[in-house]
Amino acid sequence: MIKITKEEAQAFLLYRQGLLGDKIFSGKTGILDYIKRVGSIQFDPVDVCGISPEIALQARVANFDKQLLAALLYKERKLIDFFDKNLCIFPVEDLPMFVQKYAGISYAESMARQSNEQVLQMIPKIREILVKENFVFAKDLRHLEVENIVWDWGASSSVARAALETMYFHGELIIHHKTGRQKAYGLAEKFLSSQLIMPQQIFENEADYYQQLVLRRIGAVGLLWNKRSDAWLGIENFKAQARNQAFQELLSSGAILEVAVSGMTESLYMKSTDKALLAKLSALTERVARVEFLAPLDSLLWDRNLIKEIFDFDYKWEIYTPKEKRKYGAYVLPVIYGQNFIGRVEIERRTKESVLAVKNLWLEENEKFTPELEQAFSTCVERFKLFNDCEKIEYVKGWRVINGEK
Repeated sequence: MIKITKEEAQAFLLYRQGLLGDKIFSGKTGILDYIKRVGSIQFDPVDVCGISPEIALQARVANFDKQLLAALLYKERKLIDFFDKNLCIFPVEDLPMFVQKYAGISYAESMARQSNEQVLQMIPKIREILVKENFVFAKDLRHLEVENIVWDWGASSSVARAALETMYFHGELIIHHKTGRQKAYGLAEKFLSSQLIMPQQIFENEADYYQQLVLRRIGAVGLLWNKRSDAWLGIENFKAQARNQAFQELLSSGAILEVAVSGMTESLYMKSTDKALLAKLSALTERVARVEFLAPLDSLLWDRNLIKEIFDFDYKWEIYTPKEKRKYGAYVLPVIYGQNFIGRVEIERRTKESVLAVKNLWLEENEKFTPELEQAFSTCVERFKLFNDCEKIEYVKGWRVINGEK
């Protein structure tokens, strides 16, 4: 068992996530290296000041540009968007793990099972079109439709969109590219190697399925505990007994190590391959204290109870919270400075004006807006301005909230 202090646990999590000290990831190679380190980054289409995966990458990757991610996804196809924890972006070589699931049905397959007769009749027509064409948008298929149907989350959808998504959920289609938020779909067999899309046995048995996915999620966060957690979402039929067995087997095989953190009653677990990172971290005596804004669905935040325990930072994404019940705002980003979570920031891109508006900064209790913090914060905002293709920054009147006061 490895014994560390809570401060060492904080530093390790941030260092492994590329959030402590100088940035160790850069450019297109850095995007790939970071995603391979954590396995996947979660996708969400909401774009107030960048979408979640882009915000996550800009916090870690020097010289990050949104077009670099798009190129890796839709030109070079070294990355793919598909279902892991939820809809995620991960290395394309990992796709067979999630198309060919072992235990029960995958989240994607459960979505596909919503299909009705109209959708099933549409699929062969789409298949015939895509044999001839490289890609198709749902809007291109309107001439084949009669009426809308009830689809995902009970919303109305065109039959074409539902059919395209059904084929995508099954792994027959991939997202060829996007124009804004519109998805163009293409046949997977046209753009991916046969090794990635042909049926194959990825997991030896159910136990192996759980072990591989638990190891993957531990790697996504850096440290995890053996208890109920949002970090396990997307692992099918994952009950406590299966989780306990997976942890025990991973410990016995040496794939993970138990970590005791001072002041915590629950043990944490890390990948055994990360032990070297822990040793390297202890040798770093000087670290640049930088400010970063994290995405609401950042992999570091996949277990928010763990973040509360280790960092004493209680974060909730309030986008689905009724307005009258929100404490902060619908789209508020956690702020880290050095190795601490120091508050939350609300930022909005005003595209027509080419302005990045800093609307609110809520500092945690006892945090002070020192000259050093102000400089680091301004540097991060300036980078965020460029990331959002804005020309100007506007600090909205009364934007700073310190100990509850503006």
